[in-house]
Amino acid sequence: MDKKILSFLFSTRLMAILFLSFAISMGVGTFIESKYNTDTARIMIYNAWWFEAIMVIFVINFIGNIKRYQLWKKEKWATLLLHLSWIFIIVGAFVTRYISYEGMMP
Repeated sequence: MDKKILSFLFSTRLMAILFLSFAISMGVGTFIESKYNTDTARIMIYNAWWFEAIMVIFVINFIGNIKRYQLWKKEKWATLLLHLSWIFIIVGAFVTRYISYEGMMP
């Protein structure tokens, strides 16, 4: 059972589903933001638990694919760098969301 779960978490099929749902939700969030305001888009999309869950599963998938395809080998460093950059971007978004604060400049 565990092997099936890990196989699904690291699959390209899951990655495609996540990317599509992430792209659609970002598009919907953009339209909500332009029609109403930024706070409404944050409440409905960007601060929702499922949006955060998508990003966590992205990180798990990236880490799993690094291990699965042995991206640490010298001939695969470019792909490793791409995966690590996405991991750092998402981790940076989590740090920004939970540690930083938003202010207004006069």
